[in-house]
Amino acid sequence: MKFVPMFALIFVAFFVMAGIVVDGGGQSQTVQQAISIAQSAARAGTNAAAGTSVNGDAFDLSGPMAVTAAQNYLASAGVRGTARVAGDTVTVTVDMTYSPHILKIADIPIHVTRSARLIGN
Repeated sequence: MKFVPMFALIFVAFFVMAGIVVDGGGQSQTVQQAISIAQSAARAGTNAAAGTSVNGDAFDLSGPMAVTAAQNYLASAGVRGTARVAGDTVTVTVDMTYSPHILKIADIPIHVTRSARLIGN
C-alpha cells in the first residue's frame, strides 16, 4: 500500500509529459498550417496585378483587388484573417485556435503574419 502514492505520482507525471508532447506537436502543426495559409493568401493577393511585361510595362498591384483575392483565399481555407496592401507588398495575418486534446487547460490562439511582394520588371 505504501507504493500507491508513488505510482499515482508517476502516472500523473507521465500523463503531463504525454500531454506536453501531443499538445505541443498539435500546436506546432497548427502554426505550420497557419503559416502556409498566410503565405498562400499573400501570394494570391499579389496575383491581382495589372499590366503586361510584353511591352515592357511594369506590373501594378491593385490594392482592392489584392485584398479581395487574399480574403477570398482565407475564406476558402476556412480561417479568419486580415489582408492589407502597402506599395507592392501584400501582408496577410491569419488567426487560428488550437484546442489541446490531452491537457485541456485553455484554447491556444495562433496569430501568424506573412507577406508577399510583387516583383516588377
